[in-house]
Amino acid sequence: MFKYFYFVWALVFQLTGNIFFAPETIQNLLQSQFGFESITLPLAISFYTFQMVAYTIDIKRGNAEENPNFFQFALFIFFFPQLVAGPIVRHGEFFYQLEVWNAKKEQLFEGYYLVFLGLFKKVVIADNLSPVIEPIFQNPDQFDGFTNLVAWFGYAARVYCDFSGYTDLARGLGKLLGINLPENFHAPYLSRSVREIWTRWHMTLATWIKDYIYFPLGGSRVSEYRGYLNLIVTFTLAGFWHGANFTFIIWGFLHGFLLCVERKIELIRKPDKNAILPKWKQALGMIYAFSFFVLTLAFFNAPTVQKSLVMIAKVFSAASGERTNKVEVIAYSLALTFLLNYLQTKPSFPRENWSTKTSVSFLLLFSLVVTILLGYLAPGGTEFIYFQF
Repeated sequence: MFKYFYFVWALVFQLTGNIFFAPETIQNLLQSQFGFESITLPLAISFYTFQMVAYTIDIKRGNAEENPNFFQFALFIFFFPQLVAGPIVRHGEFFYQLEVWNAKKEQLFEGYYLVFLGLFKKVVIADNLSPVIEPIFQNPDQFDGFTNLVAWFGYAARVYCDFSGYTDLARGLGKLLGINLPENFHAPYLSRSVREIWTRWHMTLATWIKDYIYFPLGGSRVSEYRGYLNLIVTFTLAGFWHGANFTFIIWGFLHGFLLCVERKIELIRKPDKNAILPKWKQALGMIYAFSFFVLTLAFFNAPTVQKSLVMIAKVFSAASGERTNKVEVIAYSLALTFLLNYLQTKPSFPRENWSTKTSVSFLLLFSLVVTILLGYLAPGGTEFIYFQF
């Protein structure tokens, strides 16, 4: 209601033309009746709503065996490290930890590492990309096709480092407090299909929409084309969750549509799921999946559908215009982003066992390097992207 009120109100005004639904009408009403001109969204409403909805549904289904008291439930909903932007925590991942609640040495070391890793991603990479690429998304018609293209790749680096950086900070602070929060990203840019991306990107949201939207619609247990419709509806709604804007609706629809295409191809080809693909096929899959993800970012980050289409037209027509002189910043940031994705595939990196002297030495060196980089490269800071969702 809060999140989509103005979107629906403006849509009704466009459809009816009735002066009652004009933006000034609701603004004047709020000012005269309540003393403010617009509705302010409650902080973190999307994320804690998801947690409460999931817990309520699981109780109704008989899948929630815990019996928390009021304070335990309040802690579950308002646990501050992940309150504002996730990860979305399920009751089965949280309440059992309160039974024996104490931070182990390994948790403290890993929490310390994740906090500095999150700061590196957010401040050193994402915040330095923001002033480079945001003017391009806001005014794509002023820039040439190449600049619009590199802005997509720059935003791919920024949104990963910004959001996974927040998740690292949340998980790190949680571990320092003795609570393990679920992982939200696992090398998504090394995925070989769009389907695989959604098993690696914003994993807690992906599992939430699967369990509470896709499966209740019938999932894939229905007819083939009804299954395709379920996919499209699910991901269109997931896109709409990101914001009250047609850009997000289109972004979600495109992902749902391509998932349908991939499923149809699988039905036709019937590939052996246990077969190991040759390296060149894996590389082609990664290029395809990442390219599609980057292309859809034109809708995810541009303020309007019109600007999204301008960006796409500029890119594919190689149109002329102003060219950015910050290509190297985007290139270096994207290279670091892929390195960070690659390191996530190494389960022993940095260390599974934090008790060795080598691990402690690495941790101290890493925190020192990040601190120095924060001092030299901190641009002043921008808010986390997912705070707006």
